[in-house]
Amino acid sequence: MTWHWLGARRPSTLTEALRVRFLPYVLIIVIAWLPWLILTWPGSMRDDTLAQYLQASGIHHYYTQHPLFDTLIFKLFWDAGRVLFGTPLAGQAIYTIVQTAALAAGSAFLLCYIRKIGTPRWVRIFSLIYLATSYVVVGSIATMGKDSLHTVFFLPFAVIFAEVCRTKGAVLRRMPVAIVFTVLMFAAIASKRTALVIVLYTGIGMIAACAGRSQGSISWRASNRFRAFVCLVIAIIAAQALWSPLAAAATQANHSPGREVWGLITQPVAQVAHDDPTAISNSQRNSLNAIMDLDKAAANIEPQRTNETFATLYTKSEPGHPLPTASQKTAALATWVQLGAANPSEYVKAYAGVMRGWWDPLRNFAYPTDSDYLFTPGYLKQWASFLPAEVGEKASDAVASTESTTAAQRLRTIKRDLAPLMGTSRKPQWKHDVLQSIHRWVRADNPLTAMALYVTWIPLGLGIALIVQAIRRKQRARGEDKGDALSAGIAGDGHDDGQYGSTVQRSAGFTPAQALAAYGLLMFTVLSLYASPEALFWYPIPVYFTLPLFVATAFTLRERK
Repeated sequence: MTWHWLGARRPSTLTEALRVRFLPYVLIIVIAWLPWLILTWPGSMRDDTLAQYLQASGIHHYYTQHPLFDTLIFKLFWDAGRVLFGTPLAGQAIYTIVQTAALAAGSAFLLCYIRKIGTPRWVRIFSLIYLATSYVVVGSIATMGKDSLHTVFFLPFAVIFAEVCRTKGAVLRRMPVAIVFTVLMFAAIASKRTALVIVLYTGIGMIAACAGRSQGSISWRASNRFRAFVCLVIAIIAAQALWSPLAAAATQANHSPGREVWGLITQPVAQVAHDDPTAISNSQRNSLNAIMDLDKAAANIEPQRTNETFATLYTKSEPGHPLPTASQKTAALATWVQLGAANPSEYVKAYAGVMRGWWDPLRNFAYPTDSDYLFTPGYLKQWASFLPAEVGEKASDAVASTESTTAAQRLRTIKRDLAPLMGTSRKPQWKHDVLQSIHRWVRADNPLTAMALYVTWIPLGLGIALIVQAIRRKQRARGEDKGDALSAGIAGDGHDDGQYGSTVQRSAGFTPAQALAAYGLLMFTVLSLYASPEALFWYPIPVYFTLPLFVATAFTLRERK
């Protein structure tokens, strides 16, 4: 009897699921998150966010290494804090509230959706517990950073994306759904640089999933595939051809060259040059030195990240080092392949070091609980480098201007500029004690706080399970597919000419092919993490939040008709 209750499925329309469950889900999640918000109030920032603060505050010129979309949104909150309460720290607190509310609503939306598609009750319960209490989820809600902000848009986008794949695009016949989907896709692309590639490749899979058998006299322009194509194109054009250049022009932002992906090339060749310089011939060395400073990369290499090696790439013309040509880049890529074939163990060492956090279940992490870690002496020296060159050049009249006095003056200046954001670690002793206990629990070889579990092993197992199911059911399929009875829209009922109302129970779930198309969004997001310059725990926040959605698809598989 207990298992019957736990295994019960309640497929419905999304309208019904939202009406019955959305508010209770939101309340449960917010109540569960509230203790963490109290402990970490007014929230924390990640390191990139402070660099964005320096831009938003006029201390440094705007630049495009971090999405201007995020920087300008953060600026709105910092400016609101200054105007309303006299300090940008109040703006950070307001942002924490807004972000928490948005993530709670997105999580509740996800839970309503997996209820709509007929997910077993035990999966829904487990998903609610996970979203309400898992450290990897809850620990991120109070972080003011581009990855958390990106998740605000990525989370509902992923849900609608899954529904587009499940209904072969029929849900996009509802114009409000198509508009919301396009806007969320635009925001996801604009809020994170790697999202463009993710959306582009998964969008191709989505369009392919929208291709069903012939639907009589339906023209291409009226087809579901065309609607999905239009949404994808509009979102990409709006983000890349409209927003990006307009935002850069409005802020007069300096263009930051994209070098991170080149870390996959620079890291292993630098590893070979560091461990065995004689393994690189003079011609190979010349080929690599045409695009990078190989000796500097080998001297500065860090096993766990590629920043130090890809930073040696020549991205602008310099005396003695003109900008690399396309042919020189191609030759360097050929050299990378040659060195890899000759030194496979060095390449494995290089890549394993950078990617270890993604696959090693013994490596866990802890979120920061305040922003004061960003104001340690080492970080302050880094932030001081953002100051204009003339700051610190004039020392006191009584002291000769030297390199040391200039550096000291720059440190004093940056401390003054960042003082409004300091002090978030000054908490009552009971908060310190509780946070310290949580930190010990998190870092005590706790497998639940290993990124690898959520980034690699659960997605890998899920992908294998979906592929196996797709193969088995394809083998059982006979004859032509007569077409699936399409289900209700994201925002209402009966989007398939009224057919849905009598087929909710029968067609609520995914076919294996549709589930694999939806799974593509998770797969390419994970692949983008593996291509990152380092395994940093902020990067997978979108994966942490959306994982229950993709897991639910495996428990709602239905036979193709």
